[in-house]
Parts: sequence; C-alpha cells; structure tokens
Amino acid sequence: MDPIQTIVTASTLLFGFLFAGFWWALDRELKFEQTGRHFKLSYVLLFLTMIALALFGVVMPMRAAFFHLPLDPIVYVGVGGALIGVMGFMLTEFGHYSVFQLPKYVTKSEVFFFLLTLLAMLSIFIFCLDAMWFGNFIRARLLPY
Repeated sequence: MDPIQTIVTASTLLFGFLFAGFWWALDRELKFEQTGRHFKLSYVLLFLTMIALALFGVVMPMRAAFFHLPLDPIVYVGVGGALIGVMGFMLTEFGHYSVFQLPKYVTKSEVFFFLLTLLAMLSIFIFCLDAMWFGNFIRARLLPY
C-alpha cells in the first residue's frame, strides 16, 4: 500500500473517532441546563488534535500526492475546504448550544494533564518544524552525538 494512502486512511479513521468524541461531549453538555454548560479544557485539546490531524494527516499528504499523481487541483482544495467545514460545523454547534462559556470549575488534575498534553503536542510540532525547515538545528543542540 502506498505510504500516502496509508497515512490518509489512518488519519481519516482517527478523525472519525475524534468526531464521535465531539458528539459525545456535545451530548454530555446538552444534558445540563444552558447556565450549567461550559467549555472544558479537554475541548481545546479535541479541536487542536483534529486540526493537527487534518493538516498533517490529510492535507499535507494530499499535497505530496499531488506532485506524484497530479489530479485536478479542485480535488485537493475541496478536501481542505471540507475539513474546514467540519471544524466550523463543530464550533457552530458548540456556539448554538451555548457551550462557549468560561469553565464553571477546573480541577488541578485537569489543568495538569491539559498542560502536559499541550506541552507534548507543542514539542512534537516544534521538532517536526525544526526537521523540515531548519535541518534539525534544535535536535543537534540537544543531542550533539
């Protein structure tokens, strides 16, 4: 199987699981009165993960595939637009049901795991950008041998 096809297929499946997680979260919030709903830190992670997965798992591999198997550019633009539409749909649903409210409460462990996950995601992102654009400048400084 072609590596690009494998990446896009796996990313699409993961995107579907994350979308199901979004519906679970929205369903949970709708069980509360409108004043009891709030935007949790985990929703930030959900949206960031979906954006990263869409960008690095679908859009960038499709961009690479374009140079090997040039299709009509509208195909690639359409998929990118559809991914933006899915994200916009989810944000609109949260907005419609008044989920975008400051958190009513935040636990210490929630903040800890949120920050830990965010730090891990940013670290991976920074190392990937370093490898792509700067020729492993950071990694060469941290691991000189």
